[in-house]
Amino acid sequence: MLTATCNSPPANNVNNTPKFLIDRSSFTFPLKKPSSMAFSQKKETQNGSVNDYKKGIKHLLDTAPEINKLPSEFVLPLDTSPLSATRTDIPVIDLSGLCGPPDTRISTVKAISDACALWGFFRIVNHGVEKSLMEEMVKVAEEFFDLNLAEKMKYASDDVMSPMRYGTSLNTSKSHALHWRDYFRHYGYPFEDNLDLWPVNPPTYRNVAREYLEQVWKLAMKLASAISEGLGLDDGYVEKFVGEGFQILAANYYPPCPEPDKTLGLAAHSDHGALTILMENGVEGLQVNHNGTWIALQHVPGTFIVNLGDCLEILSNGKYKSAEHRATVNAQKTRISIAVGHGPALSSTIAPATPLLDQTQGAHFQPIVYKDYIKLQQSSTIRGKSALLAVRKNE
Repeated sequence: MLTATCNSPPANNVNNTPKFLIDRSSFTFPLKKPSSMAFSQKKETQNGSVNDYKKGIKHLLDTAPEINKLPSEFVLPLDTSPLSATRTDIPVIDLSGLCGPPDTRISTVKAISDACALWGFFRIVNHGVEKSLMEEMVKVAEEFFDLNLAEKMKYASDDVMSPMRYGTSLNTSKSHALHWRDYFRHYGYPFEDNLDLWPVNPPTYRNVAREYLEQVWKLAMKLASAISEGLGLDDGYVEKFVGEGFQILAANYYPPCPEPDKTLGLAAHSDHGALTILMENGVEGLQVNHNGTWIALQHVPGTFIVNLGDCLEILSNGKYKSAEHRATVNAQKTRISIAVGHGPALSSTIAPATPLLDQTQGAHFQPIVYKDYIKLQQSSTIRGKSALLAVRKNE
């Protein structure tokens, strides 16, 4: 198992502007090899040609560059324009404090614990991942989306549990209002089981992605250690919960949209895993629902955004929160986001940690096999935290 240490000085990238920009989304932990898409959403245009929306938004714009009005299939029933959200930021945590003197570590762990309880989201600086590697990862992801359609469609699948998948809109294959997003996703760690499923093009993809995912895995284990400590659990409790499981990378592509106030790149949702570590290419678009208000996050070069998933809300018995978030789009720039999710083994049962329960504090969530929870969440057209509500006990 890869381990996180405090031996190397953390990279301080806060004031260095990267060449490329990034976001996040929910994650799928696949089981089967990719299968071809079972259906296609098509619509005949006024001139008699046919738009096949399942081929992706980029394909739509490449083949119909004259589009200046949002197709009706993408218009969502939004109460207000998503572009009117308050622009602010989430808690910022200097992760180098975890490797500092005992007092500094204690204050850093408390800052992480407070962010987990009050926000479910926080930004980290001095995280130890080099800016150049972050830029390279965004670059190869962008090169994948720039591949010809036939190459990308090799990975197309309607199976939410597919180990390598290219798609568009939401993850589910069920009928739904379309979203302005293309994506690909695949397993990460353990690499020996998954590397041969990754894209062979662009040619540098596998080498760059492996190095990036190794570094992000170590970062996730460092955060898991602090979270164990913040919850008052035994040393290594959350690391073991996550470390014996899966890592999955999700790359999202949000091209310019003719009417960005009428749609979303990704609807409001929480992530099903434990920890998600996200970066973006410098184009803003990630929003977080904090106490019922949508907050538009600012881009800060060289930083990661960390958010808690449903697994950690369940494990903490509700002390820590997974937060709803969504992706907006704009009319000028393409936004690329890369989110790396970390969750337990598919066959494991997720339930509140026993040490957190006592006679006065019973379990607030029903136990469920993680694979079943993923299917419940990823196959639904209902967004938000509906899957988590389904396993919460009526009290």
